[in-house]
Amino acid sequence: MRTSMFSTTTLPWLLALSSSLLITACGGSKDPILGMGQLVTLAPSVSATAPLASNPAVTGIAVNTRITATFNKPMSPTSLNADTLTLQCPAGVNTVGSVDYDAPSRVATWTPAANLPAGTRCTATVTTGAQDTNGAPLPANYTWAFVTGSTSDITRPTVTQQVPAQGAISATNTQLIATFSEEMTPSSLNAVSFTLQTTTDNTPVLGTVSYAVGARTATLTPTTLLTNNTTYTATISTAAIDLAGNAMLAPKVWTFSTAQSLDTTPPTVSLVNPDNDISGVCINKTVNVTFSEAMAPSSLTNNTLTLAPSSSLNTPVAAVITYDAQTRIASINPSTNLSASTAYTATVLGGALGAKDLAGNALQVDKVWRFTTGTSECQTPVALGSASNFAILGSAAITNIPTSLITGDVGLTPDTGANITGFSAPLTCPEVVGRIYAVNSSGPACALVDAVLLGNAKTDALAAFTNATGAARGTPTAISTNLEGLTFYPGLYQSLTTIDLSAGGILTLDAQGDPNAVFVIRSATAINALSTSQVVLSGGAKASNVFWSAGSAITLGVNSVMKGSLLASTAITLQTGAQLEGRALNQGAAAAAITCDACTITVPSP
Repeated sequence: MRTSMFSTTTLPWLLALSSSLLITACGGSKDPILGMGQLVTLAPSVSATAPLASNPAVTGIAVNTRITATFNKPMSPTSLNADTLTLQCPAGVNTVGSVDYDAPSRVATWTPAANLPAGTRCTATVTTGAQDTNGAPLPANYTWAFVTGSTSDITRPTVTQQVPAQGAISATNTQLIATFSEEMTPSSLNAVSFTLQTTTDNTPVLGTVSYAVGARTATLTPTTLLTNNTTYTATISTAAIDLAGNAMLAPKVWTFSTAQSLDTTPPTVSLVNPDNDISGVCINKTVNVTFSEAMAPSSLTNNTLTLAPSSSLNTPVAAVITYDAQTRIASINPSTNLSASTAYTATVLGGALGAKDLAGNALQVDKVWRFTTGTSECQTPVALGSASNFAILGSAAITNIPTSLITGDVGLTPDTGANITGFSAPLTCPEVVGRIYAVNSSGPACALVDAVLLGNAKTDALAAFTNATGAARGTPTAISTNLEGLTFYPGLYQSLTTIDLSAGGILTLDAQGDPNAVFVIRSATAINALSTSQVVLSGGAKASNVFWSAGSAITLGVNSVMKGSLLASTAITLQTGAQLEGRALNQGAAAAAITCDACTITVPSP
């Protein structure tokens, strides 16, 4: 077990655990199958993966990525090796790699010997040779798939959120969590790379460190209570690396203080999606739970969050668990579509073995609710394939007017590199955090020449536009020209004329507690977000699941704020100060220039 140095008093977690044990001993509305012997007798299973096991498969995965599988209980390290965690790229072709197991995180990581092939569907498998520490094997092989993109990942990870926050006053029995911009290599988050010490005299504090795949969070659990009325400094060093081996640019350092009181308030479930007793739920639905406070990611597994047919509660569906620390939403992601017209029961386990907050307080009782599926699917994300790496992918010209900030790759095809302008001074193209690609050497001095990569990305971008506008997505909800003041819920929306968001106007995209919810908004002609207009995400909505398609041009006005990937048939223009969390992609015979005037474009996190 890994440790780093902390103070000396009573374990706060024992208080919460004792309370939970008492609840369980007295009944506590526990299913007897999930009693005190559950952790010992429970068969091992895969509870989280990276890349995410999803239906349909995730696309655009970096070719230099590692693969991880998180288990629901401690595993035997010797049983996790290149024979029991395998990767085939493509199916039927074994890929050479090595495997290590990080016990504090319960994560096996497969590291490739060389970059994976581009644009390839890969299949990862954890076999029944994987065993827990008691020698119990995985009951069946666990398999999931993903599709590689065209490039390697060179983007450095960042810490996007930390708890306690900078300057916060925290209870003395808190855990610390840091959420990253992308999945990290679990073994790189340890007692050396994630530390805590008193601010005034630099006294190190003892604790354990673990990493939660699917939540992108590292958790530092102090061994004992922190000292009252004391300021602490937490540090995550550049030894922490993402799944491609990229380190943070600089250490993340923050401070917080402690108060005298302990946190003894148990968490509650404040929202579920689908709601209780609802019918007609789409068969590819994820099941989502919003908690009243920040939760311990390691307590959210497929032991504590389950989904089963109501007629067969002891046979839960195969699923992986994800957790969004910012919104406090945990999701059950079924490996395959649910059965049509079937009643399901979802459960969040409470008590000693249940979901816990950062102070070790458990949900007091199980949260149980039911819903019935319909026969149709929810909207699925537009598959961007290798185009997903690009913040800008143009066909005719790319014009930058300094000073912009573009996080993601930039590429132009089939026109020559000479039509990529505005990035040449200085030669390092500092406005782009990523790569610039061109089909020949006439572009900026910093550009990489790779016509094949760009050709593949162009093909995928064209396919994405066809997918977004295709009839197979079902019957859209008709929308009017001006979107100002409206709220859209997950689904497909379409206007046969221009879509406008008037100056200063706000459009809200509300996921209603489902961070996997997809929004596809399309216009037969143009999309115009006028000056200072904003697209606002709420209810767990993510920019990575928002897609805008236009039959002609897309224009983002001065200082406007847009969320989602833009797929345009002709030009895309980001006027002065426009901010886009998404991508600007236009490919096709009619494609015109993509222009960025002192704009900000950030490829969204998954």
